[in-house]
Amino acid sequence: MNLELLKMFHTIACAGNMTKASKILNTSQSSLSRAMQSLEYQLKIKLFKRNSRGISLTIDGKRVFEYASKLMQENEDFLKSFYNNDTEIKGDLKIVTTAFLAEIELIGHLLPFLEEHQQLNIEIKTASDSFDTEDADIAIRSFLPYRPDLEQLPLLTHHHKLWASSQYLERFSIPETSQDLDHHRLLAFSLDKQKTIIYGDWLTWLLYIGSTPDRPRKPFLQFTSQSGLLNAACKGYGILQFPQEWIHLTKAGLVEVLPQLEGPKIEICYIFNKKNRNSKKIDALYKYLYASIHKEARF
Repeated sequence: MNLELLKMFHTIACAGNMTKASKILNTSQSSLSRAMQSLEYQLKIKLFKRNSRGISLTIDGKRVFEYASKLMQENEDFLKSFYNNDTEIKGDLKIVTTAFLAEIELIGHLLPFLEEHQQLNIEIKTASDSFDTEDADIAIRSFLPYRPDLEQLPLLTHHHKLWASSQYLERFSIPETSQDLDHHRLLAFSLDKQKTIIYGDWLTWLLYIGSTPDRPRKPFLQFTSQSGLLNAACKGYGILQFPQEWIHLTKAGLVEVLPQLEGPKIEICYIFNKKNRNSKKIDALYKYLYASIHKEARF
């Protein structure tokens, strides 16, 4: 069977008439008619029947159309698979995420991937306000609701706990209940940033736990930098809310406070536009990061 004729037949059947099909294929209607006559002669069947709106498929024509559709899809899938090999993992890839996710999770894992794919150029942009994939290929952040246009794959989970340095606890005592936090120095994100920060009230949980929602505790120190807060906690400034995964990764040497409390659990996703779901480099980076992150004994 002539595959070129079969492709023309498939286009005509999808278009519903010769006029539309000729425009799609950039050829004349008479050429298409002759091509379909040749295909019918080869197959010894009638493919089309005319009606008031143009043409429709005969019973045999419908069977050939099903076969042609399957063949066209297999051909497309093969071509994508054939050309979508490791040599395609090159060019530019822009990632947007928070500063600390970039510093701890990305920089902590990316080097082997970049060394394996040296033709790939990765640019990492950081943001603290709400962000998505508008100015990047990939966003690494918490789940974005009401966005059916985005593919949001699970990457890792952060379990928030309370931490302090040994010297701070020796000086100010160890809190035994959440209410005891009223009498301690608390380190928190700047409350002004909570209007736009991507994780919302989750990052100020220590100001509310054991207190009334309308009367949060006043922090001893506010910061818009997670690395700044971590550094302050290590120097004995006060009690910090921080993911236990990062405490172990940074080897901060902090002591867990009130371990019986169950803090916020934040799911971090690998987000990209669904139109890029066949991108080899986006898929390869996700599989690599997921495997590398989960291979570690995180805590």
